[in-house]
Amino acid sequence: MRPLFSIIAFIILIITPLSVSGQDRKSQKDTVQKIQPGIQWDTTVKVLPVKYPEHLIGVRYDYSFTGVSMTPDMGIKSINSPLNIAVLYTYYHPLWGAYDFFGLQTGLRYSKYGFVNDEYNFEHFEQTVTFVELPFLSAFHVDLGEHFRILLSLGPFVGYRFATTKDNGFDCFDIRFDYGIVGGAGLAYILGKRIEFHLEGAFHYSLSMLYHPEKMSSASWIYSYPWQASICFGVHFKIK
Repeated sequence: MRPLFSIIAFIILIITPLSVSGQDRKSQKDTVQKIQPGIQWDTTVKVLPVKYPEHLIGVRYDYSFTGVSMTPDMGIKSINSPLNIAVLYTYYHPLWGAYDFFGLQTGLRYSKYGFVNDEYNFEHFEQTVTFVELPFLSAFHVDLGEHFRILLSLGPFVGYRFATTKDNGFDCFDIRFDYGIVGGAGLAYILGKRIEFHLEGAFHYSLSMLYHPEKMSSASWIYSYPWQASICFGVHFKIK
């Protein structure tokens, strides 16, 4: 009898805490429902649609209004540059496969800027410079439905001035290496799944002077920074 009695007592000891625990949980649940009647626990898992990287190759045409910021004022006038061409590569890379706002853009751009001077007759001063440019831009975009995108871009560029309209060509005071900052904004229209048309406005500001400060005089320095304000139209093809 003693072994049987011991087994029964052991089973009672095990069952009693479990029963008490279940009653406590039920009591806690009833208490919560009394404090917050009608409460519902939302266990729905929201799955965001997967966004895939995009690779685009495009050709862009710019019409630019150009000039040079000079200190001191030399009485110069800006000129228009009607032929500027760029071949661009754009990579849109969604963060965590869900947030597709970010991208990178680079390429090669052929362009011109310069100025004329009707106020002062300085020899070999006014000119139009032809250069090539390599941009490294952060390309942000916000998709509006299936067919439109808002475009924003900002970043540095480097370039090289390889031709000038001056009669005697470049001299020892001309600075050939170019670098600066470019920013732009615009709108894209997506046609089908492979083609995008971009209409943008952009502003380039060179941080590399056009001339050495002592070009006119070693006693009175001149600072010259080229700039461009452009209207751009591009066609981009999605390759992946």
